[in-house]
Amino acid sequence: METLRNSPGQTFIFEFTQEAAAFDLTEDGACFDGPVQIRLEAVFRDGKFHVCGSMRTGLLSECSRCLQPFTYQLEGQWEDDLPAEEVYELDVRGLAREMYYTALPLKPLCAEACRGLCPVCGADRNLVDCGCNFEQMNDKLSVLKKLLLE
Repeated sequence: METLRNSPGQTFIFEFTQEAAAFDLTEDGACFDGPVQIRLEAVFRDGKFHVCGSMRTGLLSECSRCLQPFTYQLEGQWEDDLPAEEVYELDVRGLAREMYYTALPLKPLCAEACRGLCPVCGADRNLVDCGCNFEQMNDKLSVLKKLLLE
């Protein structure tokens, strides 16, 4: 960070590729399809370090609709101004973890058009048309359906 302090206004770019374990990203059981690529840009100005970064990696996941495994291209970004008096070194591991967790999808999908599993028979509707009748599946909502038709 001293180099940044001594060069106000000059942007420094740091790029590196590491295995996910180097950033403590595998502790929750995540499986990666390759290394994690990190790019950070830092500049010192107005008494602050302006840091922005991006992360890219392939993550093996399971579709939340059809439960089939697939590789998800995870891309995260981060940007912040850090007060110079509080920062003596950049915590790259912490930044990578923050980008990773904020980029994770809540419900990963193998494809936007994934049809998921049949709620009646459990067949993967992307592969077969099972012909099940969804209308009769949950009779509890039939009263609401009648209201919508009126």
